[in-house]
Amino acid sequence: MNKYLLSKKIIINELSTFYSFLIGLSIGITIGSIILLTQGQNPIEVFSLMLKLSIGSVKSISSSLNKATPLILAGLGISIINSVKLWNIGAEGQIFMGGIALNFIYISSEISSPNLMIIFLLSSSFIGGAVCILFPAIAKVLFGVNEIITTLLFNYIVIGLTVYLVNGPWKDPGSLNFPAAAYVSKDVYLPTVFGRLSYGFIICILCTLGVHYLKEKSVFGYELRIAGGSALTAIYAGINAKQKAFVAMLIGGGLAGLAGGVELLSQTHRVSTGLSQGFGYTAIIVAAITGMRPFGIFLVGSLFGALTIGGSVIQTMGVSSYISDVIQATTLFGALIAQFFFTYKIIRVSEDV
Repeated sequence: MNKYLLSKKIIINELSTFYSFLIGLSIGITIGSIILLTQGQNPIEVFSLMLKLSIGSVKSISSSLNKATPLILAGLGISIINSVKLWNIGAEGQIFMGGIALNFIYISSEISSPNLMIIFLLSSSFIGGAVCILFPAIAKVLFGVNEIITTLLFNYIVIGLTVYLVNGPWKDPGSLNFPAAAYVSKDVYLPTVFGRLSYGFIICILCTLGVHYLKEKSVFGYELRIAGGSALTAIYAGINAKQKAFVAMLIGGGLAGLAGGVELLSQTHRVSTGLSQGFGYTAIIVAAITGMRPFGIFLVGSLFGALTIGGSVIQTMGVSSYISDVIQATTLFGALIAQFFFTYKIIRVSEDV
């Protein structure tokens, strides 16, 4: 009698991640083309415009990379937490908490140097994200409470807090009744290069390199893998698995909070309910597609940023916005399925009856 088992392949790299995204994109384009044809649109014209306005010039590439930045940062945070085999579903809330913490420090402090103020504000956003995941981390390591439930729960709590703040004590009187806080000063906007590319993307590059080193090259990263792999092995190696999980969760939440801070200082320039456009949720899928590898997250996040920008501009052709959403969703879903087959193989095992 034969039975079939899933076996993980030994060699998994960024190239497979890239192929997975291309397969997913092909599926998204195919489905999108069918929908466009049913609406009387020319798919070639629509997708040509998407390509042009997402990567056709330095300006458009800058916009795409700016869009990708919070997605990559949140994905890196999810990756670190997954090193100990835990899942962070709360990156969306941590992004908002990063923005809230930044704005609180901004209206409370009086630092004269703009550069020093920027560093201080971004640090506060990191701390805000870490604080947001603090309770789920404590609940996990002390009581074994499922981190998926608690981190997801905190999304609703923090988003609710955001709604309260931008409709209440932080509401900008000049916002024409729009729920948003006042804009931060232009003195603390993140600088740009090439006209539009924010320094936030440079921060993103540095964080990618840092997370790669942390996970793959450092003693701490090795201890995280041991702690996440086997509790018994961790004990024999003298590693406090609960402590490593706690620290990993704080760092991961902090990176998601930093994503919120970077987004605020480079794009939205104020706290509002639109601070995150689902970055935290999309980052989960991006991280999963890449097998939690930092360089893979950077690559897929950048590509998805271009896809998002391209999708947003096709509305100028009279194309419904939901078509863009369908293309993005099917691309991610297709890439996730493709990555599964790149990661695992089906083997047949014979057994005696």
